[in-house]
Amino acid sequence: MKRTPSWMRGFTLVELMIAAAVSVLLLTLALSASAQVQRRLVLEQQTMSAQVTGRAVKEFLGTEVLRVGVGMGNATVVFSQGDLRQGFTVWSEPDLSQGRPPLLAADPGFALPPASGPYAGMASDALQLWWGDTRGLIALDDCPGGKAYRVREGGPSRFCTAPAPSSELQPQAGQSTPAFLVNSGLALACHVEVSQVRVAAREVSAFVGRGTSSTQSGPCADAQDPVWERTGWLLLRAQGSSYRVNWATGNPVLEYLASGATTWTAMSRDVERLKIRQGIIDLSQPQLPPRWFPDAAAGRPAVDACTRGQPECAVDAGPAGAPEAPASTDAELRRLLQERVRSVEVTLVVRTPRRDLSSIQTDTTDDEGLPRDGYNRRTLTFRVSLRNNAFAGRLP
Repeated sequence: MKRTPSWMRGFTLVELMIAAAVSVLLLTLALSASAQVQRRLVLEQQTMSAQVTGRAVKEFLGTEVLRVGVGMGNATVVFSQGDLRQGFTVWSEPDLSQGRPPLLAADPGFALPPASGPYAGMASDALQLWWGDTRGLIALDDCPGGKAYRVREGGPSRFCTAPAPSSELQPQAGQSTPAFLVNSGLALACHVEVSQVRVAAREVSAFVGRGTSSTQSGPCADAQDPVWERTGWLLLRAQGSSYRVNWATGNPVLEYLASGATTWTAMSRDVERLKIRQGIIDLSQPQLPPRWFPDAAAGRPAVDACTRGQPECAVDAGPAGAPEAPASTDAELRRLLQERVRSVEVTLVVRTPRRDLSSIQTDTTDDEGLPRDGYNRRTLTFRVSLRNNAFAGRLP
């Protein structure tokens, strides 16, 4: 029988099976490498998204913090009877479902992170900022009798203005305009609700207080107080904003509340935590570095947790020539500390929009103590000097 040349013969079954197996192996390796490359690209894209979000929130918050105290510096703001605060207010990890009345009402739509599990201990601080809007400001002037402040029985108080006051604070019918009465020479600002601006009569009518809460005593409510004999009083529209991280949906949402608004608005769904530290100067020795609150290494709590029995929370008596009585209550101590805040440190923990399920390690944390739950995180810390806080109130 004549044999067929080898170059004319086909592959045997064994050769075909080996070739198929090798092809499958090579294809599997190629697909695996492609999947790894794609996974890395997705992770890098997610990480970049977290970095961009962090920078955007940083820029926005930094700009907002720089506005604090415009027109009033670090003066104590009397919002209503018994409610005295500064323009920069921090509540350390509050449960806002219970509220911080009267400035932050109780909100049943708020929740802290779960008390157990990977997110335990991830509670955020709440931040509230206030400043005066210089657009449309009104300068006060003496009424007949030598003071800028009058009281109308059974109605709003009356404040006399300089000639041709701006009408921008004129409220719409049935409403009022929140405003601050400030004086750069005093450590005091009064919150009022402007009900009418009478340009021709050079007079402003306003209720002293905030919303439905009035101020009944003290300089803001006493037209005969000597502070109203001082010149330089200004009336500015009250502006402000508040920030919190809400876990009510099971995931963190950085929320924003504008001045006068009643509904919180979602600002970012990637910011997982917001923490604030306050740098406080010694007015009698302003050349010293600020003390930071909280500071675990130094044993200092947050300012809103300070009490008179804690030596770490001691407050100086003020600059020479302007002695100040020691705090008689814990609330007074915190107010004096707040007057001395000059710097703010903000820390943001931002996580990627999606998580990598293959990198989950249950009940473990990374070097920063953050859970290994598949999310890639970035921590941003930045400091802002409160440039308006030496304008009024306590110097330097």
